[in-house]
Amino acid sequence: MLEAVREIWFGEGTTYIKICYGNVYVDGESGQLGDRGVVDGLRIKTVSRFDGDTLIEVEGRIEKNEGDLVEIDINQIRRQDISQQHTAQHLLSAIFLREMDADTVGFQMGEEYTTIDLSLGILSDDMISHVEGICNDMIAKDLPVKSFTVDRSELHEVGLRKEIDKKISEGDRDIRLVEIEGIDISACSGLHIDRTGQIRLLKILKREKVKGSLTRIFFVAGNRALDDYATKHSLIARSAQLLTCKYSDLPNRIESLVGEIKASNSVVRSLSERLGYYIAGDIDGSRSRITFLDEEESVLAAIPKFVTLEEYLIIGKADDRVLLFGRNFDCQEVLSKIKEELEVRGGSGRDRGQFLFEGDFSTIKELILKNFS
Repeated sequence: MLEAVREIWFGEGTTYIKICYGNVYVDGESGQLGDRGVVDGLRIKTVSRFDGDTLIEVEGRIEKNEGDLVEIDINQIRRQDISQQHTAQHLLSAIFLREMDADTVGFQMGEEYTTIDLSLGILSDDMISHVEGICNDMIAKDLPVKSFTVDRSELHEVGLRKEIDKKISEGDRDIRLVEIEGIDISACSGLHIDRTGQIRLLKILKREKVKGSLTRIFFVAGNRALDDYATKHSLIARSAQLLTCKYSDLPNRIESLVGEIKASNSVVRSLSERLGYYIAGDIDGSRSRITFLDEEESVLAAIPKFVTLEEYLIIGKADDRVLLFGRNFDCQEVLSKIKEELEVRGGSGRDRGQFLFEGDFSTIKELILKNFS
């Protein structure tokens, strides 16, 4: 489509074009995502409302003047996705109100999922399955979805699911309504599909408590729901293959593995403590103020518990992490000196510290022996 440029100015690597409001959907308006696509071949980054008009930010520079025409090519696949999510939200909100007496008090569409906030303190898995099942039944019935406008004086006769903002109801424009036949009528200026069948599928992903007595629902619909199913099916199939079990046995198999890992970790901790005890004995026997070690982190952490020397500094390497332990030896001062000489990242207190170092450990040894032995 062609639009006349009302104003144009430039940012850092971007162009801002102001056009007449109405044909390009704005980010966040009606709770939904905004349009994307290209303007004169350059990618649209953002779309916002500005002084009653539409402001489009594009990547790159468009050499046009006020009054010139620009060609805007809107991404229709994205519009279809937005329409699916938005109509699914109307349907989901209507069914939650009908079945659970829960009002929708918040709605936000994102690039990956959509959320609604419900006036519902408790929401069980069975309740979610019940609502989700009804929604998908309504999708399968392929109910008509129509948009129409009414005069403000007719609003009380319509039976809206939710009262509209007073500023809108008392304005001088007609009100646009969206109706899912027999299910819902709501005031909305957003994008919607023509029939519920075009939603294809609705899936509630999860829920969480927000603001005390509210519950937030995360859901996907349309192609997003089908993509979610395909991704999760692939993950489950791969997991079942790796664990050589049926899909239905995965929870028990994973629970068993977690138990085995916990038991193994307990044994490792015990053995680390025992090895740490013997290494500490060697340190005490050597009477050395400075000791360098290359051990597992769990072993290094256990050693200081058993060292009895009045003064010591232990520098332990565990992969690319270096640990410092000291008694009457300021580890913070040691690390400060290392940072003066080498590029390392880390922090330290007086008695212990740590830092990341991917170089040759002998470099650390030479530096410390030179300055602290």
